[in-house]
Amino acid sequence: MNRPLLALLSRLSYGGYIQEESSENSHGFVETLARVYERARNALEYRADNLVRRAAVERILKRMMLMTKDPDKISGHLLTELRWAKYITSEEVKNGFKSKLPKILEKYTSYEGVVPSDWVAKIASAEIEELFNLNTDYKQFTFFAFQVIRQKVKITDDNLDLITYFAVDKVYAESDNEQIAYHILKLAGENISKEKFEEAWRLFNLAKSHKETSRLNKFVRRQMPPLVLLRDTYFYSPATFRRALGNKEGFEKEARAALETQLKLMSKKISTAGVRSVIYVFLTKMILAFGLEVPFEIFWYDKLNTLPLVLNLAFPPILMWITTSQIGLPSKKEQAALIQRSWYITENFESLGREEDVIGDSVEERRGILWGIFTFLYAAFFVGVFWAIYYFLGKIGYTFFSKVIFIFFLTIIAFFAYRISQIAKVYSWKDAKQSPSFMEIISLPILAIGSRLSQGLSHLNFLAFAFDFILEAPFKIILRFVDDWVQFLSLKREEQIIE
Repeated sequence: MNRPLLALLSRLSYGGYIQEESSENSHGFVETLARVYERARNALEYRADNLVRRAAVERILKRMMLMTKDPDKISGHLLTELRWAKYITSEEVKNGFKSKLPKILEKYTSYEGVVPSDWVAKIASAEIEELFNLNTDYKQFTFFAFQVIRQKVKITDDNLDLITYFAVDKVYAESDNEQIAYHILKLAGENISKEKFEEAWRLFNLAKSHKETSRLNKFVRRQMPPLVLLRDTYFYSPATFRRALGNKEGFEKEARAALETQLKLMSKKISTAGVRSVIYVFLTKMILAFGLEVPFEIFWYDKLNTLPLVLNLAFPPILMWITTSQIGLPSKKEQAALIQRSWYITENFESLGREEDVIGDSVEERRGILWGIFTFLYAAFFVGVFWAIYYFLGKIGYTFFSKVIFIFFLTIIAFFAYRISQIAKVYSWKDAKQSPSFMEIISLPILAIGSRLSQGLSHLNFLAFAFDFILEAPFKIILRFVDDWVQFLSLKREEQIIE
């Protein structure tokens, strides 16, 4: 075995971190209300499952840090609210979180410097999430993936290690920006000073805005399927993982079993994401249609065109259902190629940097007249696609406003469907690059606009703002009062017991 793989194997726990699930089955009134609230709040934003608890910690911290800087008080409120929502159990609170959390919070509540206060809470939430997450093996595979990818990155840049780490952490480990910022901070060591904190903040922003970061993200996405399978093979059976790496046949057997399990889970995940997207698009379209489109049409045109209205209501959810239902999982041939590649990485680590599919310096210096012509043609194609859609809608009776609504939802749906399709591509491994299909070429401008609109809408999520700053604070105060009242009644009941 090669040295990096041996180092990885030496750091793994082989299931040692796994603890028996708590027997806590409390479903009291307060816990039920808190859990319902969390589900409603999480439905307002698109987050991966591994990011939900961190986001909840961040929301609570931001609210509490506005009222007090006392680490002990913040810690108590945070643990209580997380326990209500079933993010942690009472046993976990007793077994260490209660003593460790104030020490973590003290670093952030006492900080005063150039880092924005909201980001201080974000980074604190990332460290707290790591405290709660007992799975230390996951990040060991992230470091191994970084070593694999780094060999294949031939970009000339003084910050190459930093931007490569950023891309691997974001794409392979699925960390969000807050977690990446904390991971960069953690590289400075355990004793975090103000200077180290601000330097980590600077490095994070440098990596995030670096001109090569986008290219590296895409490169890591293409390279990660065999690395994901290697990680999943370990978690499928930690106790037998090291033995499976001893021979090719044993590894292929374990990897095939892990892959089959993951593909079944992925199929369910895609179906669930598709159904949720259809419902979300339908409800959003209904609200927009009857709250804005219908009144505007009647006021501005003194009439209501039935056909465009019906199409605008029915087309978005139907299109979303069609596109998501056509998302396919890797074929048997692709699965076999993926397993072979995972084994190849473990056996030929030192030769990965000599492969052809490496990423080098961008070709900006070679861009001349021909590149300018291509840019002009793409811009013309971009405009042409939307002009054709606009022209066709006018032919069937759409007004200007209804055209804008239709195109808006078309771009958003295309982007949602694309994002869901990326779930299936986690295990899609092809040795050769395939040319884009005709439909992929046509949909490129639509996806580009949908991506921009989605990013803009995420910053204008008024419902999330209302939940966080208008509803959550008084709601949690009421829950705390009810919780104290229930405990008081429980105490009184015990006092009435006659022995």
